[in-house]
Amino acid sequence: MTISSFYKINFLNFWIWNSKNKCRQASILFFYLLISLLTLTSSCASSGFGTQGLLYEDQRISMMETGNPATREGIACAKSYLGLVALGDASVEIAQKNGNIREITSIELETFNFFGIYAKLCTVTKGN
Repeated sequence: MTISSFYKINFLNFWIWNSKNKCRQASILFFYLLISLLTLTSSCASSGFGTQGLLYEDQRISMMETGNPATREGIACAKSYLGLVALGDASVEIAQKNGNIREITSIELETFNFFGIYAKLCTVTKGN
Protein backbone atom coordinates (compact mmCIF):
# COMPACT_ATOMS: atom_id res chain seq x y z
CA MET A 1 0.00 0.00 0.00
CA THR A 2 1.46 3.34 -1.00
CA ILE A 3 1.32 6.43 1.16
CA SER A 4 -1.08 8.23 -1.17
CA SER A 5 -3.55 5.32 -1.21
CA PHE A 6 -3.35 5.15 2.61
CA TYR A 7 -4.41 8.81 2.88
CA LYS A 8 -7.14 8.38 0.27
CA ILE A 9 -8.66 5.43 2.18
CA ASN A 10 -8.44 7.20 5.55
CA PHE A 11 -9.83 10.42 4.12
CA LEU A 12 -12.84 8.57 2.70
CA ASN A 13 -13.35 6.68 5.98
CA PHE A 14 -13.23 9.96 7.88
CA TRP A 15 -15.97 11.55 5.75
CA ILE A 16 -18.11 8.39 5.70
CA TRP A 17 -17.83 8.13 9.49
CA ASN A 18 -18.64 11.81 9.90
CA SER A 19 -21.55 11.76 7.47
CA LYS A 20 -23.59 10.38 10.38
CA ASN A 21 -22.71 13.49 12.35
CA LYS A 22 -23.51 16.37 9.94
CA CYS A 23 -23.00 19.00 12.64
CA ARG A 24 -19.34 18.10 13.09
CA GLN A 25 -18.75 18.00 9.35
CA ALA A 26 -20.37 21.41 8.93
CA SER A 27 -18.33 22.89 11.79
CA ILE A 28 -15.07 21.68 10.22
CA LEU A 29 -16.07 23.17 6.88
CA PHE A 30 -17.08 26.42 8.57
CA PHE A 31 -13.70 26.57 10.36
CA TYR A 32 -11.78 26.20 7.09
CA LEU A 33 -13.96 28.80 5.37
CA LEU A 34 -13.45 31.23 8.27
CA ILE A 35 -9.66 30.81 8.17
CA SER A 36 -9.69 31.30 4.39
CA LEU A 37 -11.83 34.42 4.66
CA LEU A 38 -9.61 35.96 7.35
CA THR A 39 -6.52 35.23 5.29
CA LEU A 40 -7.94 36.74 2.11
CA THR A 41 -9.43 39.85 3.68
CA SER A 42 -6.53 40.80 5.91
CA SER A 43 -5.17 44.11 4.73
CA CYS A 44 -2.04 43.28 2.80
CA ALA A 45 -0.94 46.83 1.99
CA SER A 46 -1.56 49.37 4.71
CA SER A 47 -0.46 52.92 5.41
CA GLY A 48 0.05 52.05 9.07
CA PHE A 49 -1.21 55.36 10.48
CA GLY A 50 -4.57 56.59 11.71
CA THR A 51 -7.75 54.62 11.36
CA GLN A 52 -7.44 51.55 9.16
CA GLY A 53 -10.03 50.97 6.45
CA LEU A 54 -10.16 47.42 5.15
CA LEU A 55 -11.76 48.31 1.81
CA TYR A 56 -10.83 51.98 1.37
CA GLU A 57 -8.90 54.62 3.27
CA ASP A 58 -8.20 58.24 2.34
CA GLN A 59 -7.29 60.62 5.16
CA ARG A 60 -5.04 63.47 6.23
CA ILE A 61 -3.51 63.50 9.71
CA SER A 62 -1.85 66.54 11.26
CA MET A 63 1.32 65.65 13.17
CA MET A 64 2.75 69.08 14.08
CA GLU A 65 1.55 72.66 13.73
CA THR A 66 3.17 75.92 14.89
CA GLY A 67 0.36 78.26 13.82
CA ASN A 68 2.66 80.37 11.63
CA PRO A 69 1.59 80.96 8.01
CA ALA A 70 3.33 78.92 5.33
CA THR A 71 4.23 79.91 1.77
CA ARG A 72 5.75 76.62 0.55
CA GLU A 73 4.78 72.97 0.59
CA GLY A 74 6.86 69.85 0.08
CA ILE A 75 5.63 66.28 -0.40
CA ALA A 76 7.44 62.94 -0.08
CA CYS A 77 5.64 59.61 -0.65
CA ALA A 78 6.14 55.88 -0.14
CA LYS A 79 3.97 53.23 -1.82
CA SER A 80 3.18 49.60 -1.11
CA TYR A 81 1.84 46.95 -3.49
CA LEU A 82 0.00 43.99 -1.89
CA GLY A 83 2.18 44.44 1.17
CA LEU A 84 4.91 42.59 -0.74
CA VAL A 85 6.83 45.51 -2.23
CA ALA A 86 7.29 48.90 -0.57
CA LEU A 87 9.04 51.72 -2.40
CA GLY A 88 9.82 55.34 -1.70
CA ASP A 89 11.06 57.71 0.98
CA ALA A 90 8.36 59.54 2.94
CA SER A 91 10.73 61.22 5.40
CA VAL A 92 10.33 64.78 6.63
CA GLU A 93 13.82 65.64 5.32
CA ILE A 94 12.93 64.65 1.74
CA ALA A 95 9.60 66.51 1.90
CA GLN A 96 11.42 69.58 3.21
CA LYS A 97 13.99 69.32 0.41
CA ASN A 98 11.28 68.83 -2.26
CA GLY A 99 9.50 72.00 -1.13
CA ASN A 100 12.71 74.01 -0.69
CA ILE A 101 11.67 74.76 2.91
CA ARG A 102 14.10 76.14 5.53
CA GLU A 103 11.70 76.51 8.47
CA ILE A 104 8.90 73.94 8.91
CA THR A 105 5.59 75.24 10.24
CA SER A 106 3.50 72.06 9.93
CA ILE A 107 3.81 68.36 9.16
CA GLU A 108 0.88 66.26 7.92
CA LEU A 109 0.50 62.66 6.79
CA GLU A 110 -1.75 61.72 3.88
CA THR A 111 -2.75 58.06 3.70
CA PHE A 112 -4.49 56.14 0.94
CA ASN A 113 -5.37 52.44 0.82
CA PHE A 114 -7.47 50.54 -1.72
CA PHE A 115 -8.52 46.97 -0.82
CA GLY A 116 -5.05 46.24 0.56
CA ILE A 117 -3.82 46.08 -3.02
CA TYR A 118 -2.27 49.55 -3.14
CA ALA A 119 -1.32 51.82 -0.26
CA LYS A 120 0.37 55.21 -0.21
CA LEU A 121 1.73 57.28 2.67
CA CYS A 122 2.80 60.86 1.98
CA THR A 123 4.50 63.32 4.32
CA VAL A 124 3.46 66.90 3.64
CA THR A 125 5.61 69.65 5.11
CA LYS A 126 4.64 73.32 5.00
CA GLY A 127 6.86 76.23 5.83
CA ASN A 128 8.95 79.12 4.59
